[in-house]
Amino acid sequence: MHAPVDIGELVRFALHTMGERNAHHEFERLCLEVARRRLVSNLLMATGPVSSGGDQGRDGESFWTALVHPPHPPASQFAALASPQRVVLACTIQRTDVAAKVRKDLAAISGQGGAVDRVLYFTVAPVPVATRHALQREAREVHDVELDVFDAVALTDFLTTPDLIHLAQRHLGLPSLPGMGGEPAGDLSVAVPEDAIEHHIRGRDALLAELAEQMTRGGDRVVLCGAGGCGKSTVALALARRGRAAGLRVWWVDAATRSTFEEGLREVAVQAGVSREEAREVWTRREAARDVLWRALDDPRTGRWLLVVDNADDPSAVRGWIRAPRPGSTVLVTSREQRPAAWWRQAALHAVDPIGETHGAEMLRELAPRAGTEEEARSLSRRLGGLPLALLLVGRYLAMTSDDPVLPESSTPRSFAAYRAALDREFPETVSALSHDPSGPLTRTWEMSLDLLEAKGAAVARPLFRLISFFAPDPLPVVLLIGSVLARASVFAGLSATGLEEAVRGLLGCGLLNRRRIEADGSTVDTLVVHPLVREITRMQPDAVAGAPEYTTLSVALLAKVAGGLPSDDTSTWLLWRLLAPHCTWVASDTSHAAGEEWMLRGDLAALTASYAHSAGVWALAEEQLRRALDALGHCLPADAPRIVATRHNLAYLRHDQGRYDEAEAELARVLASALKSLGPDHRTTLAARHELARLRLERGDVAYAHAELSVVVSRTAETLGPDHPVTLAARHELARTLRARGDLAGARSLFEQVVGAKTDSLGEAALPTLVTRHELADLLLELGEVERAHAAFTEILALEDRAQGRDHPSTLVTRNNLSRALVELGRLDEAEGELRETLAAWDRIGEGAHPMALVTRGALGGLLATTGRAAEGEKMLRTAAHALERIFGAGHRETVDAQLNHAESLHRLNRHADAEALLRAVVGALVDTAGGEGPRVLAARRKLADICFELGRDAEAEDELRRIVAAKSRDLGADHAETLRDRQALAAVVLRQGHTAIAARQLVSLVDPLDAALGRNHRDSLIARSNLAFAQSQLGADAAARRQLRHVVAVYEEDGLVPDELLATVRELLHQLG
Repeated sequence: MHAPVDIGELVRFALHTMGERNAHHEFERLCLEVARRRLVSNLLMATGPVSSGGDQGRDGESFWTALVHPPHPPASQFAALASPQRVVLACTIQRTDVAAKVRKDLAAISGQGGAVDRVLYFTVAPVPVATRHALQREAREVHDVELDVFDAVALTDFLTTPDLIHLAQRHLGLPSLPGMGGEPAGDLSVAVPEDAIEHHIRGRDALLAELAEQMTRGGDRVVLCGAGGCGKSTVALALARRGRAAGLRVWWVDAATRSTFEEGLREVAVQAGVSREEAREVWTRREAARDVLWRALDDPRTGRWLLVVDNADDPSAVRGWIRAPRPGSTVLVTSREQRPAAWWRQAALHAVDPIGETHGAEMLRELAPRAGTEEEARSLSRRLGGLPLALLLVGRYLAMTSDDPVLPESSTPRSFAAYRAALDREFPETVSALSHDPSGPLTRTWEMSLDLLEAKGAAVARPLFRLISFFAPDPLPVVLLIGSVLARASVFAGLSATGLEEAVRGLLGCGLLNRRRIEADGSTVDTLVVHPLVREITRMQPDAVAGAPEYTTLSVALLAKVAGGLPSDDTSTWLLWRLLAPHCTWVASDTSHAAGEEWMLRGDLAALTASYAHSAGVWALAEEQLRRALDALGHCLPADAPRIVATRHNLAYLRHDQGRYDEAEAELARVLASALKSLGPDHRTTLAARHELARLRLERGDVAYAHAELSVVVSRTAETLGPDHPVTLAARHELARTLRARGDLAGARSLFEQVVGAKTDSLGEAALPTLVTRHELADLLLELGEVERAHAAFTEILALEDRAQGRDHPSTLVTRNNLSRALVELGRLDEAEGELRETLAAWDRIGEGAHPMALVTRGALGGLLATTGRAAEGEKMLRTAAHALERIFGAGHRETVDAQLNHAESLHRLNRHADAEALLRAVVGALVDTAGGEGPRVLAARRKLADICFELGRDAEAEDELRRIVAAKSRDLGADHAETLRDRQALAAVVLRQGHTAIAARQLVSLVDPLDAALGRNHRDSLIARSNLAFAQSQLGADAAARRQLRHVVAVYEEDGLVPDELLATVRELLHQLG
């Protein structure tokens, strides 16, 4: 692993060369990413980046802060860095007269547009402290602006931190470092890795005794620090075994990456007593998660424990999570970081040094018992510097060679003495420095293992090992080792299947590779793993450096071959895709050797990776890979080539799904124009662009355009591809949605049912495209009042989506949201609230808390809170959601209106009647043109207006609104539909209160039995109707009939276990009056 100073030098050199080659656009992108992650998170494009032509000569006005009140949880990283100020990011790669350049840009920034509070200025040139202070003073005095200047030194400090090093790799072309790769988040094992050590632990008695004493006492945070390969984890494992033998609970958390560390702690919390559901919910808010974790760990019922945090090489990722444990319990951390200042003030640091030569000799003789005498083993141990990793590899090597027959003229080391002699001959200058710089002798250790494999006939072991080192530092699926593709490369000329198998077997046998079988969702993938230190040093070998162009090209070819055979919409391929994705992104980030036809291969690979990531809901990865695809294809194809137009379409499609509607619509319009010009009206990409643009316009409320376009698309795709082709069925699905939006619910239902049938026949009932249409049909059933059927359908769809694409997939979250709506209609409010809260937490967990459907969920939760006695809390959520949805969709869009209706209800319950009425009238005004004045959402708004008028005693206005509603619903749904019956009941109540007793009585007589049948006898509206009928009958002198109705109501309360309330009290009072 590189020392920090080496990384810093590489970064500074790369920044210097960036200035020399005038790479302004790349520097601008680098600065923006650093600024968002370290300084101000809510920097967004204003006039657009220079790279897109949006700067228009005003260098430095490319990015401004937005979202003055960011809609994120207070504990989120985004919110922590979000600024309410007007902040501008500016940058320059100019290396001379930097101060003058800064002054010029400050004048331009402050002299145009709105007021600016702060400027973040990045430069590749060093800026002396005195100059920086002078510029800051001038900025305050002349422009009333706070100025921060970040030069190459400051940028280097940022870019050499573990969580930002990937930016240096991406933008500066630096090689990756070991241990920086992550694994998908999930519930991780925190069991002690018992099988990780294959030899006795030696040379650590004194250290283990001291650690055991600390563990017995407890209350400490202990750090084991030392270089890679020195045995820190081995010591930790020995202590873990002692702790378990002493009756402690022991957990082992891998902190090699932030994600595995935090997910591991979540599993610890669960095992310490936190429910898995609570843990998953709070882990999206770090501070809350830490409190939950330590409340469980500090609980005496948890007992005494030892928590091992292994591979914590980035202290900043660990410090905030690990608190001082209670007496009797201990936290043990292993890390390469040895500086005390990097850890807690009270932490106990222990250096883990190489073991002594005697103990090293014992380890060698255990691993290779027939390789020589104790003294020879001691001598070799001394030469290897006592580094446990080197001792392990040498021991394995000699275990293989010491039993082999000795052939004439063989030079293969078979003993401790021979191995030491070989090292002396080939690396005499490095032996004495072994304990200070292990890379030299260790390199030869690994190279000798490769020599041995070659001598045994595994001729391709060395080039294969080199090739594997050119992939990402992640588990490598063995399906990538395709002999027919490898054989095309000169380094694998003449490769046979047997030769490839022998090479893999040999590399596994000598410990250079490890096999790992990864299982998930019923699938298993075989992978190969290289120790990151071994991998990094292997890439630096002379033959690897010389062969880098061929190895890189070969890795791209292998990935493209495998990825090309994996349909991204088939969830059974997603485990393999998840393991391939890090390697696809790794090779995509390094184009230093790309040339000729390889650009096409790279473009296709990036597009395939993006397709998987889009289907799997990993949208950030999808966007990154689509951009890389466009860049790669742009090197070898004209701008209007079908591949490029299709990739642009896929990028616009992704932006639509991300909720970035303005960007998506603009790009789709451009794609459609390009496709019509270069591909023709019936080309598949052209039809796809028309389909997607119509779908987007439908989302934004332009129903007429969407219906007209989709009608054409359905006709054209049916002619060119066939009526049951998946593309045609997808267009028919969207056409059914336009029918629903136009109010033709019967027509929409019929078409949805046809599409579900066709998709089921051709794809299967559990295929994702089929589930999409089944979901839409269930949502329509809910609107039609068939709540039980809708709930059953949503429940079944959710179970299938959970299994196929995961609980946190965006489309799964949409289904959960709609299931909660059905639960609300069924009166199962607690279940609905639980679903909504978990869904909202999941949107935040995947980084999409501002997605339109996340806002819809937020509004639904706010509406539920408002109707269950928490109106103030609900109103706050609804206000935020409604305003955000209006900005995205517009005032008349159904999602905006639903949120506004719920917002009005919350205002009404807070007795803010005037505010509620004003909002409802605005909703009606926005909808009346598009919905003809009688659409379902207009009627919903009018019903809420009627309720407000009724409560305020404005009975005539209430009656007028209700008569409109009843007439429209009687026509569209039928007079005996449940919704119509409820409105008829409300109308009868208004008529009754105005003194029209006989008319009201006749209306109520015709309503009470149908209400019981449609809603149930214990429904609130059913009970109110009978109570009002009894009152009307009593006023008309029909006391006996009135008593029968009142007794019926009392019986329902008593027999059905209803909670006594004001209505029951009124009924009993009237019954008492009537005798």
